[in-house]
Amino acid sequence: MGRRIVSTALRVVGVRTEDDVRACLQALYDIFASIGLGQATFEVNEHGTDLFVKHDAEIEPNLPAIDAALRSAGPYHLDLAEEDQP
Repeated sequence: MGRRIVSTALRVVGVRTEDDVRACLQALYDIFASIGLGQATFEVNEHGTDLFVKHDAEIEPNLPAIDAALRSAGPYHLDLAEEDQP
């Protein structure tokens, strides 16, 4: 049986425009291979911004590393206080 790919949703603060998305995706791209993650996409809507990360089901996303990458791109960060992520 092959690998099982899953998606993890994370709330992100500060991402509102296409330029924000591009900056964050570049920062995430720079670290994803090293922490075992695959694709990422943002969904920006009236309720906020969610980051969807695709990864192997056996890999737990490294939230501090993702948060640090977002912060390196500008005034962005994970909303780690969100207990119930989308």
